[in-house]
Amino acid sequence: MKTIKKITYLIAILLFTSCGKEECINLPCGGSNTNPMVDLIILIDCSGSMSSVANDISNQADTAISLALQDCPSDLRVTWLGLDGTWIGTKFITNHKTYLTGLGVTPLPANNEQGAIAIQDLSNNFDWRPGSCRAIFYISDEPINSNFGQALDDSETIKGITEANNNSVTVSANFLGNANFPTYLANYQKITSETGGQLFNSSNPLPANYYIQQSVFNSLVCNACNNCQINIQP
Repeated sequence: MKTIKKITYLIAILLFTSCGKEECINLPCGGSNTNPMVDLIILIDCSGSMSSVANDISNQADTAISLALQDCPSDLRVTWLGLDGTWIGTKFITNHKTYLTGLGVTPLPANNEQGAIAIQDLSNNFDWRPGSCRAIFYISDEPINSNFGQALDDSETIKGITEANNNSVTVSANFLGNANFPTYLANYQKITSETGGQLFNSSNPLPANYYIQQSVFNSLVCNACNNCQINIQP
């Protein structure tokens, strides 16, 4: 992983030193005011209750993304990852651990509902494009770090916020069923608000065409740069 980071750093240096001093000072996050690079990870809880949601978002995604790009033109790269699992017949055909392993990373131990740990891992180790705006969208109907108690949920949420902020990642989330689980909601609110993202609350099952009608992808793409900082370090 160190080798990959060094290569990424060198590419970033070339990117930033290819312009004049004044241009570099004014270089926006994403590299452009009109067509910024946006790397967006869609990460979903892979417990059994999320099967219909995985299908719903997959079926709506192409239309929702197309509409989002009309509002916020972007050089958009979307990566669909299942949290410690996959959903056959959907866009979530890659396990997040398998993806990280392919980058030469040893993934953190995280089960299929431990979103806070996966957010830490992906913030640190995903192959973000140099200079891109970075965003993670997490979808679940469980506590953000699975059902292992409030104290652990709180501590892993704080770690997730720290790693997201350290890596300029904007975290948004869709928490399903908040009316039934109000005590779970606080950490979703915390991790999204403190990284510049947005929290969507919805029922499970989802209303028809939820991701299109609620303009979820518009928010994800248009606000992906909220936590972006031009801060290149070796």
